[in-house]
Amino acid sequence: MTPGVATRTARSRRHHPTPTLSATPMPPDPVQPYPSELRAVRRIAVIIPYFQRERSILQQALRSIVAQTFTAPTEVELLIIDDSSPIPAQDELADMELPPWLNLRTMQQSNAGPAAARNHGLDQIGPDIDYVAFLDSDDSWAPDHLQQGVDALELGHDFYFCDSAMPPSSLFASLTLFAQGANEDAFEPLPLGGQIYRLQPDRAGQFMVQEYLCQTSAVILRRRAMRDLRFEERLRYAGEDWLMWVRLAHSVEGICFSKLAKAQRGEGINLYRDAHERLGAKNLRRLMSMVLANRLMKITPGISAAAARLTDQRIMILRREMAAILLHPRVYQGLKNGEQRRIILDAYRLMNVSLLPLWRDIIIRKMRWHSPRLDEAMT
Repeated sequence: MTPGVATRTARSRRHHPTPTLSATPMPPDPVQPYPSELRAVRRIAVIIPYFQRERSILQQALRSIVAQTFTAPTEVELLIIDDSSPIPAQDELADMELPPWLNLRTMQQSNAGPAAARNHGLDQIGPDIDYVAFLDSDDSWAPDHLQQGVDALELGHDFYFCDSAMPPSSLFASLTLFAQGANEDAFEPLPLGGQIYRLQPDRAGQFMVQEYLCQTSAVILRRRAMRDLRFEERLRYAGEDWLMWVRLAHSVEGICFSKLAKAQRGEGINLYRDAHERLGAKNLRRLMSMVLANRLMKITPGISAAAARLTDQRIMILRREMAAILLHPRVYQGLKNGEQRRIILDAYRLMNVSLLPLWRDIIIRKMRWHSPRLDEAMT
């Protein structure tokens, strides 16, 4: 057994029965007749990076995996990478029984962030795996998510994603690509039902750079399409998944998606969401991560000149936001905290000589906004 990896197989579960967590659907009977093209067993790896401070969050994600339904013989290898979570993954799994088609493996690593955890899982999946799906530990899936995604991939695609519910709305509802009447020539329907479409190959990369199209828990990939590509571990606080999708969009054979929200976003620890107090040091850290993500997007092989210009524009907007935060006194209230002090110093290093000109522009704009015109001031 590999050090740091714990494996629970169907055999060990039969020897050590445990109470059932929830009603478990029966796995597909392998002796039932299936269409000839579907008789081969589909093997899917599901990778969950895990770091939470509340109990039962991971169990909710696992319930949605156990509830998956399949119309073809399917085996799922579930890899949970415990990123030194305050609530250990093993504690969450202690009383669970899994169906025989689901093989669970848990792994432990020193805290290194979600990108490193996903990469750890990718490096550990078995050689017979055909597809890779990602699920954040506070998210969940609709029961037909894996089945629908693999069906779409088997029509000649390498990359599948779906909408994700973000109550009270969804991710797609906020995207210009899916705005009513916009870009309808950019995708065509597939004969599967479920509002599944194919992105036009010559435009997929451009759209993926333009907007964050898919939350990580909504993505299923053909394993062979990833080759040696891995998540960028320097992007610990934001942008590591978006950069991965951009890189894949410029290298895979085909991209398809469902307009239905088959992934549900949860409310556990999320480094990106937790950093949205505008004048906080964590927001500075998030913005710095996004600057690096866009710099790396710009040098993606095959990226168009228009897409590269878009990354430059975003970098400029991000840098202006950082300059505005560094100009505000409130951000310095936490200087006694060593972590916040390091973040602020890192932001100054990143801004370098451009900080003073940006401060000048911000001050001038604010003066113009608040100052009355000369003729108004004289009356």
